[in-house]
Amino acid sequence: MVLFRGDIKCKSLQRRTSISVILPADNIHFLNDSEEIVPQPYKTLYLLHGLYGSDDIFLANTSIQKFAEDHGIAIVIPCGENSFYLDREDAHAYYGEYVGQELLDITRNIFPLSRRREDTYIAGFSMGGYGAIRNGLKYCNNFSKIGMISAALITDDIANYTSDSNVLRDSSFYKSCFGDLDNIEHSDKNPKYLIDNCENIPDIFMACGENDFLIDKNVDFYEFLKSRNIDAEFIRAQGEHTWEFCDKYIKEFIKRL
Repeated sequence: MVLFRGDIKCKSLQRRTSISVILPADNIHFLNDSEEIVPQPYKTLYLLHGLYGSDDIFLANTSIQKFAEDHGIAIVIPCGENSFYLDREDAHAYYGEYVGQELLDITRNIFPLSRRREDTYIAGFSMGGYGAIRNGLKYCNNFSKIGMISAALITDDIANYTSDSNVLRDSSFYKSCFGDLDNIEHSDKNPKYLIDNCENIPDIFMACGENDFLIDKNVDFYEFLKSRNIDAEFIRAQGEHTWEFCDKYIKEFIKRL
C-alpha cells in the first residue's frame, strides 16, 4: 500500500486543496518473501468525510488503508470542508462539481486509476453519505456504485430548522450550504428529486445503526427507493453514529466492489 498526501490546484474551488490517496501499489510481504501485483489501472473509490472532517480523518479513525491493500483498490479522499459537497455560487466553491468531475480528472491524470465507470465508485460517512448520493446521482455517468454509511439525509427537514448555537440545528449554516431552504425539494440538492430524474442510477448500498440519530431518515429514503422499484441494499444493524460503525460498513461496501 502506498499513501500520498498533498495539495492540488482546483478550478472548482478556486484554490489549492488537500487530498489523501491510497494505492495498492506495493503489496510486499517481507516475512514470507512474496509480492502481490494489483493490475493497473486501479479500481477507485472516492470517499467523502463527514462534518468537521478532512481528507486525513479516515486514515486516523478507520483501518481503511489495510483494507484497500487487501482488496486491491485505490481510495481517494478529498477535503470537503463543511460544504455538504454542494456548489456554492456565492463563494465560487463548487464542491459538487469538484468531487463529481474535476477530482476524477485530476487524480486520473496523476495516478494509474481506471477511467471506466464500472471501476469507479463514490461513498461517504454522515455528511459524506449525503455527498455521495447527491453527487453519485448528479454525475451518474461517472460512478457505477454509491455507498452511504449513516448518511445525513436531512433535506426533508432542514427547511424547518431555526437559529441555534449548535451548527447541526442551525438554519443559517444550512442556508450557507443549500441556499434557499424552501426550494430544495424540487432541486438537484434533493436525492429523491435526483432519483426521479436520473436515467442511469448507480447501484446503491446503505448502512445505518439502529441507535443512530439518522436511522429514521435512512429508513425513509430506503422506502422511497423501494417505491420507485430501485434495487438498493440496506443494512440496519446494531450501532450508533460512530467511527466503529463507519469502519465496519465501509468495509462491507468495499467487499461488494
